[in-house]
Formats: sequence, C-alpha cells, structure tokens
Amino acid sequence: MHDPLTVVFDIRRPWPERSSLPATGDKSVRWRIRLHHDCGTWCADDPAHSDGAFPWWKPSSYSAFWRLKGRDYYFPSLITVWHREPGGRDGLTVCSERVQRRDGTWRHTRGWRWHIHHYRLQFRTYQQLRRRLLTRCAWCGGRHRRGDAVNVSHQWHGPRARWWQGEKGLFHQDCSSIKRAHSTCVCTRPVLDHDAYGKCARCGLFRPFGLTDANLARVRELSAIPPGGRRDTAKGA
Repeated sequence: MHDPLTVVFDIRRPWPERSSLPATGDKSVRWRIRLHHDCGTWCADDPAHSDGAFPWWKPSSYSAFWRLKGRDYYFPSLITVWHREPGGRDGLTVCSERVQRRDGTWRHTRGWRWHIHHYRLQFRTYQQLRRRLLTRCAWCGGRHRRGDAVNVSHQWHGPRARWWQGEKGLFHQDCSSIKRAHSTCVCTRPVLDHDAYGKCARCGLFRPFGLTDANLARVRELSAIPPGGRRDTAKGA
C-alpha cells in the first residue's frame, strides 16, 4: 500500500487521559510507566545487554500508555513530526537503505530521521478542533465527537481541504464498514471474474478474496442498512 509518510517522533501532552487500552497485558501489574526490553533478532547488532527496563534517562524509555494503581492512562500527541519521502515515493525507499544483520535479517538505516527538510508537522489539537467544527462523515453526515470519531479514510490521496474547510472522504468507523458493505457483492450465486473473487456480472459489485460465510452474513446485514443510515438508527436505538 502506497504511503510516503513515516513518523519521526511525537510531542505528547503533559497530562494524560483515561484509556480503554491496557498499558500491559498482565492484569496483575498495577504500576507500569517505563518500557521493558525483550531481546530478539531486532537487537542482534547492538552491544551486549540484558533484558529489563529501558534506561530511565532516555525519553524513548517511557511509553505513552501508563498504568497507575491498576488504572490505564494515555498521553495523547500534541504534535506529530512526519518524514515525507521525496517525490511522494513509498516511505523509506529513497532516504533509507536496507542492510543485512549478522543473523540474516534486514533493517533500515536511520539517517532519514535527521532529514529536517523533509519534515511535515501535524498539529493534533488543530486537527481535532477542525474535525469537531467542520468535518462531517461522508456516509451519514454526522459530526466528529469524543468516542465517535470521524477519522477513517478509504484512500491515501483524498481531496485536500483548505484550512477553513472540513476534511473530505472521512467516515465514522461503523459508517466505513457500512459503506464498504454497500460496495461488496452479496449475491447468492455470483458470477465472478475469478473462481472466488472479482467483479460480479449480476450486480456489478466486487467480492473480495477469502470472504467466509460468516463474513458474508455480516456484510449482508450491513448492506441492508439504507444509504446514509447507521447501525444504531437501523435498529431504532
């Protein structure tokens, strides 16, 4: 999938918010702030070291997800610094090289992180404010709200909006699923370009490869929702 952007680093908000995502998979752990290291092939070229917590003096040793007294918290990003590959090429295909480790695995060189002239800044607070005030879901026309974000895109190169306009081509998460269902073939006996996938000659829609019976039933349920509707409204909730 084509994407010229790669995250360089985040500048995070100094105060956290409650998170539904766990800081650690072990529910018995009540405190977790620093990251812990497990050795593997990814550190084969590093100097000799042992498993354990990352060095306390390095900012990279601290996760954005914390657990304090058994409760999980998250530090949202204020500014995300991206590296954009020259000419819109795929990320790290021009400014980085793949080199082979001693164990035969591959890694990317890290010099691209210092290409300041390729930086692009994403101001999260401004982005959230614009989405709340101006952006509307391309399917239902609903607003961007906390817990019901309009942030799902179906394309990398959508139409760029001016700063006073809302972003185009964004969906709520459930609206994105309904939109895709309306574009998927749900025929009982489809006539496809290929044996198990392709464009259907009966309905003109596309059926993806590997669509199981359970997934097909789910797609049929979503495709029954009228255009512009959402799952909760379809149920009368």
